This record gives sequence, structure tokens and C-alpha cells, in this order.
Amino acid sequence: MRTIAICTLGCKLNQAEAEELREKFEERGLRIVEPFQKADFYIIKACAVTQKAEKETRQLISRIKRMFPKTYLIVIGCFTSILRLDREFIGKVDKWIDNKNKEKTDKLILGQIIKKKKGKDELKKRTRAFIKIQDGCQNYCSYCIVPYLRKEISNKPPQKIIQEIKNREKNGCQEIVLVGTNIGNYRIGKYDLKDLLREILDKTAIKRIRLTSFWPTLIDSEFVKLIQNNPRICPHIHLSIQSASSEVLKKMNRPYGRQELEKIIKQLKQIKNINLTADIIVGFPGESEKDFQETYNFVKSSQFLKIHVFKFSVRPGTKASLIEDEISDKIKKIRSNKLIKLGEKLSEKQRKIFINSTSEALIENKRSEYWQGYTPNYLKVFIYPVRSSSESSLYKKSKGEVAFAALTNLRKKDLRQTSNGVKSKQNLTNQIVKVKLVKFYQDGFMGKLVK
Repeated sequence: MRTIAICTLGCKLNQAEAEELREKFEERGLRIVEPFQKADFYIIKACAVTQKAEKETRQLISRIKRMFPKTYLIVIGCFTSILRLDREFIGKVDKWIDNKNKEKTDKLILGQIIKKKKGKDELKKRTRAFIKIQDGCQNYCSYCIVPYLRKEISNKPPQKIIQEIKNREKNGCQEIVLVGTNIGNYRIGKYDLKDLLREILDKTAIKRIRLTSFWPTLIDSEFVKLIQNNPRICPHIHLSIQSASSEVLKKMNRPYGRQELEKIIKQLKQIKNINLTADIIVGFPGESEKDFQETYNFVKSSQFLKIHVFKFSVRPGTKASLIEDEISDKIKKIRSNKLIKLGEKLSEKQRKIFINSTSEALIENKRSEYWQGYTPNYLKVFIYPVRSSSESSLYKKSKGEVAFAALTNLRKKDLRQTSNGVKSKQNLTNQIVKVKLVKFYQDGFMGKLVK
């Protein structure tokens, strides 16, 4: 059986497209192997959104070809002409497939050498699935290369999206994540994202619907009410903010200012238990200390669970690359570190709200000695491992619940995966369990199962 490995860099849209490829290859009888294992074919889902991302793509190409010189190497998706024409990669990359032709990848590469053996019902079960609903962008933010790489706008028909969700549900998936270049721009005629969400709620039984990155201006009162009234839509929104200085936002070609952002945050905070995360760019050309302080103060007042801070990097071909008023690397680093530290403090402050609260967590995996999962509002949870109550005096009944012992009080050989303190071989992966968030642990919570 022919083997294929897929290495994915960059955004959740790339991850969704990689999942679609896996399905197509499995349908045609290929065996998918993990990255950095020997395979007949290697696919790299490239990312070129920043210089750092393009550097990682370059390094990955070189690493794969060095490890497996005889593999057939394909690079798909977001790559610049500079990368494709680089002499270093002539002879290393067997095929380049741009975003315009990526939908034909399986036919272009494998159509002549593989036969259909598996149906969709036999696909590997996953806890969470990325569902691509939209692709392409024509917003042309001055700093962004994406519209040049994913310019063509396409919106997947709702009936196809519904069927994909039903297929994932049939295969045991508990949560779907709607992804795209900008999912808030999903529109077919007058049918928009809100209509799609209503149809998913009506025509599927998937337990969790999670959304990816939003432009702030796409949030309105109708959207807020939709989340408020439907607990299956996860109360977590990731906002592509980039700056809170109206002056910098104008240079970025973003169609909003500080006042609009504050109004949007206020609207979203009406949703019970909501957590907000955001992207912020520091060091954009011409960003003054006053501009940065406006962003800093906005972030401080907005109660974000997490912020992703990016130092501005020039992308050739964008309008921002022509702006001469560049900020020094030293100032970028200072501002970045300042925001990162603020983000850590805000995360702790926001998580304190949920200490000793009870929520449901979708368990994704077990790493080291802990089951790990996420609550609907994107709080990471680590579940205590315990021994059977009959094996240890550490367990005492209290108000009908079994108390859980901390890992530090147990020997590793005594650990068992359990439900409510009773020894069990039960695998908690892909189960939605009720947990109490008892204390901070790493970037999330240590939790205990609630009967």
C-alpha cells in the first residue's frame, strides 16, 4: 500500500484543507503516516503569512528531502514566487501546487496510481474536526500577503457543509470548528454565516460548534443573540484586532477604530461565560509610543483570556513594505515583551473568574499522567489521575462525591484512569465530562470529575 505524510504549517484553514486531503487519500487506498516517518509521498501545506512562516516552510522542505531523498515531495498552498523560484529548491520539490489548483491535488498527483478501497465511514475517528466553509480574501490589509496568495473568493454550499458535519458526527466527532480565510465573510447571496449556523443547529446533532478568527466589524447584536440562545455554539471568539490605535488601523487599511472596538467588546461581554482571544501586531511602521499605549490600554481593559502578539515583519509586495518609517527591532521587542507580560496577567485574572466553577470538558487526549481537554469557552483542563478508593486511604467521601488526590501524593505505578474515583479501564478520550475547575495548572486548570 502506498504511503503518504502530510506536514501542515500555519493557520487552521491549512489544517482543515489537510484533513480534506487525508480523507481523499484514504478513500483511494493510501495509508497515512505521521510526519517525519518514511513515506512514498510527502505533502507540505506551506505558510507564507510572515517571514518567519516562510522560513519554517523553507526549513521543512530541506529537512524532509534530507531525511527522505527518494520521497516525492509536493508543496501546496501559500508560498511566494520567491520561494518557488529559489535555486535551493530546484530538484528538491517535485511539484508545486498553488491555491488556485489545490482542490485538484489528489487527482493531479495520485489519480493514475491508486484505487478506491475505503469509504468515508471507515475514516479515522477524531475528537474535533476542522470544516472549511470559505476561502479567499480581498480586503488587502496593508501588511498582509494573504490576499495575493488566496485572492479568489469561494464559499462552500451549505448543503455540502451540513453533509461534512454529519459525516464527522457519524465517525464520533464531538466538535466541529468552522474555518476559512475570514469566516465572517461567508455569504451566498443573502445567505450568511448566521444563516449557516442556524442550519447547522437545525439539521445536525453535533454537540459543539466552534468559530475561528473574526474581523471585529462582523460582530453585531443578532450574532451575539445567536450565541446567547444556543449553547451548542461555543462562547469563545477570537478577534483579529491587530491594533487599537485608530491612526495605525487606518495605515493598516482596517475599517474600524478604537471606539468601534470598545463597542464590539461590550456587546460580546453580554454572552454568558464568554472568553475572548485576540491577535495584536506591534511595531507597525510609524507606530508611535502614543499609538502603542492606546493598544496597551485597550488590551488591559478588555479582559482577554489570551492575546497572540506579533512583531511586524515586512512582506515584499504589500503596501506596508513601501512605508519608510520603520520601527527598530529593539523597540519592537520592548513593546512585544510588554504586551506579552500584560497578556499573562490578564489570562490569570480572567481564569480566576472560573475557579471552583463547574463546566463540561471535551477530553482530547492523555499526555503524561493527565487527561486533557477544553471547556466550551476555551479553558484548558487537566483531569486528576487517581487510584481506586478501595486501594488507598487518600479517598474520603464528602457530600456524595469522591475526593481526588493530587498527583504528587501518588506513586506512578498506582495510577489508573478512572471515572469518579472507581478503578476503570475506561478511555476518556473524545468524551464530554463534567468537571470542577479546582486550581490553576500550567496555562489552564487542574480539574476533577463531577459525578
